[in-house]
Amino acid sequence: MLMRQRLAFLPFCTAFCIVLCCSLGFAQTPYNPHIDVLHYQFTLEVNDKNNEIRGETTIELAFKTSSVQTFQLDFVGKAKGSVNASAEGMTVLSVQEGNEVVRFTHENNRITIYPAKSAQMLERRRYTISYRGIPSDGLIISKNKFGERTFFGDNWAVRARHWLPTVDHPSDKATCEFLVTAPNRYQVVANGVLMEETDVDSARRQTHWRESTPIATKLMVIGVAQFSVQRLLSQKGKQIESWVFPQNRTAGLYDYAQAAPILDFFEQHIGAFAYEKLANVQSKTRYGGMENASAIFYSEDALDGKRSNEGLFAHEIAHQWFGDAVSESDWQHIWLSESFATYFADVYLEYRYGRDRMVQNMSKERVKALKYAKAHPADPIVDTVSAVNFETLLSPLVYEKGAWVLHGLRKVVGDDAFWNGIRTYYARFKNGNASTNDFRHVMEEASGLDLRTFFRQWLYTPAHPKLQYSWTFDSTAKNLTLLIRQAQTPLFEMPLDIGISSGTARMLTVKTIQVREKEQTFTIPCETKPSELVIDPHSWLLYEAETLAESAVNTRSSGQKK
Repeated sequence: MLMRQRLAFLPFCTAFCIVLCCSLGFAQTPYNPHIDVLHYQFTLEVNDKNNEIRGETTIELAFKTSSVQTFQLDFVGKAKGSVNASAEGMTVLSVQEGNEVVRFTHENNRITIYPAKSAQMLERRRYTISYRGIPSDGLIISKNKFGERTFFGDNWAVRARHWLPTVDHPSDKATCEFLVTAPNRYQVVANGVLMEETDVDSARRQTHWRESTPIATKLMVIGVAQFSVQRLLSQKGKQIESWVFPQNRTAGLYDYAQAAPILDFFEQHIGAFAYEKLANVQSKTRYGGMENASAIFYSEDALDGKRSNEGLFAHEIAHQWFGDAVSESDWQHIWLSESFATYFADVYLEYRYGRDRMVQNMSKERVKALKYAKAHPADPIVDTVSAVNFETLLSPLVYEKGAWVLHGLRKVVGDDAFWNGIRTYYARFKNGNASTNDFRHVMEEASGLDLRTFFRQWLYTPAHPKLQYSWTFDSTAKNLTLLIRQAQTPLFEMPLDIGISSGTARMLTVKTIQVREKEQTFTIPCETKPSELVIDPHSWLLYEAETLAESAVNTRSSGQKK
């Protein structure tokens, strides 16, 4: 996902969880301890007379514990005491277990359901919730930039509950289907495969989509609008669809065609695409792009007919692997979604345009990451202590800084081990959930290295290296002596490339040193006096650096201001 405030459309992208810290992970209570949803069938009707929707959701579930007397679903109701029929929020009309009506309550935005009889562990049952109301969020009913009425699901992070009764948490993935009745002037797109279109009467049509791969509720959506639709095939025969407003047909179909080579690249380098089609949809999402599984929704302004948003498309398509097929086990691990999409979009651009393009992108990401760190010096990427705050969860920590963490990991373990680890991680957790610890274990297997220190310092510590350095050259001994000082706390352990430029041709020789201490001196053989010394010449490390002379000047300057 790209946040709206990060646009220009460059790749950037309410569960209250109390956790217990471990060394590199945490134990937690499951979001919904009693049930595991297996399948949702959402039957919905929208209309042009008003914003009310009518819904019937059938949920097939299995019980995770014995003697279950009640269980809950997330569903946002009307404000307490509201009797206004036009007020936003959902009203539950009935709940059935099979064909039997059962008791329920709908309070504090949760439905509590009382099974007809006590449920036992692993027992499967089917419940149907009938409801109506005006969504206050989640399903965005509005007009597009051409003044035409549209309906678009926009569920991230926990907004599905505003229009769909669900277990609204990424840890409970399920298959789903949508049966949407709408005025027949509209077309309907959703997750999965188009099963059927049926004329209900002369004015209405029902469209049936089915997603047979388990996905998180944040990714379960519909789009109802007037569209122009194009269908293509990738090199491996995957169906790629473009859904654009008719007024944007030429520009939109041209821009969205970039999805085909992006999809092919990720299939080749990471693993098979998890879904039966990939639709790229012009929409009213509040984000630059939202990675709904098999049906990515982009901002309606992301199309310009100039293919200037290739990085955005690469970011959202990368999410189909990371965030969608492999979903974070809980919100604290959101970097496994957003950092991965950011970095693999960079990797795709490197593949397509060369290393310089990637370095250019990551240099911009470095600036944003360091700027955010300066303003929020106490915030780590993975916070296993604080309650989740969805207002601040999407930040440069989980986009840019996390992308740099992956880049640095690639340097530490080596290219072969990195890609082997990425492919293994995807294959092992495909269509399931993973934590940061899960990812670490896979990368340790792939590399044969103990990566606990790397993960602790880069992901769980709110810091980054701040290096001060100086060097001298001994022409007699033909040695370069390099002094490296870490100015931050805590200290980092890391490989650091040093570029030594010498000779009239300014040939660059790269040496790798291992930095571990507060202050270290390194002696590097060198035939002639270097004309220049460059820290991290090939851009592998997220850091700040200055010479010791610069540091002294900065310290004196800071003292004068005081």
